[in-house]
Amino acid sequence: MISTESPKELELTDEMVERNDEIDNAVYDLILTLTEKTGDELPWDMEMIGAVTDTVKDLLWKQFKLAVRHPVVVTNGNGIQCYSEYGQTSSE
Repeated sequence: MISTESPKELELTDEMVERNDEIDNAVYDLILTLTEKTGDELPWDMEMIGAVTDTVKDLLWKQFKLAVRHPVVVTNGNGIQCYSEYGQTSSE
């Protein structure tokens, strides 16, 4: 019998989600510190946090060869999913 169900999509583990939350919070705190803003003045914005995170990861790798563990689920061109703990950013 051939299954017509699609394979279950991978989800981040609780530990991976906690790691990503840690990164998001640290980057948001960095933005607030550097801009001397409060959370009321500069609300949480994942577009900004993601852009700063990618830039920092790029800089740490390209200038200092320091990798950041930032777990993601990657889907290849054939729809096959896998975990990536040290995902590469789009500019590499």
